[in-house]
Amino acid sequence: MKILKILGGVFLVVGLVLLGVGVVLWRSDMVFAEHALKTQGTVSELVWRESSDSKKRKDAGVYVPVVEFLTQEGRHVRITGLSGSNPPAYEEGDTVTVLYDPASPKDAVIDSFGERGAGPLILNTLGAVFALIGGSVLAMLWRRRKQRAWLAQHGAPIEAQLTGADLDTSMAVNGRNPWRLFAQWLNPTTQTVYEFQSDPIWFDPSPYVQRETVSVVINANNPKQYVMDISFLPKKA
Repeated sequence: MKILKILGGVFLVVGLVLLGVGVVLWRSDMVFAEHALKTQGTVSELVWRESSDSKKRKDAGVYVPVVEFLTQEGRHVRITGLSGSNPPAYEEGDTVTVLYDPASPKDAVIDSFGERGAGPLILNTLGAVFALIGGSVLAMLWRRRKQRAWLAQHGAPIEAQLTGADLDTSMAVNGRNPWRLFAQWLNPTTQTVYEFQSDPIWFDPSPYVQRETVSVVINANNPKQYVMDISFLPKKA
């Protein structure tokens, strides 16, 4: 649970940071666009830019457009696009719309989604995903903690029949799977069989289980809410 809490917190913080950066970039672009001048430029060249996979694949890279335009004062400016694609999104000689600040024409940008909107969108999307994962994990842990606190005060203890121990392959930390104890209990009132499992155990508990039953605290109105008492097991060093 401590590991999940740390991971949930890290994902949430990273997500919020990415969202914050994405919003700042989006807002900065909006402010720039409000005060920028608009003109037409010409794609004079396509520059090949290799990616990190260029050593494995010869075609690993993108074509980035180089655009030339004239300011209102007649100043000739040459800029390189912020993003590229493969195959190229432009051809030499294409006319594109350019936004520039008269005080700093060299910082002009091509007025396209790839140049202006893609970056903030990617950051905001990644941030939302990370924040959602982290928040969901922390919310799940909070609900679990609240449920256990309620069971500690109002739960009904029962003795369930131990049925064995097994690896939980659905969960892994650093490549290791935890063990879990499993038990069954027959509700004498409803004649319904309930199955219980312990919290993750990071060693094989089988040699240390010298009993046939285990104590489980349940919600009498909903036995699917429970906590198995594994305090009889030794502590892992």
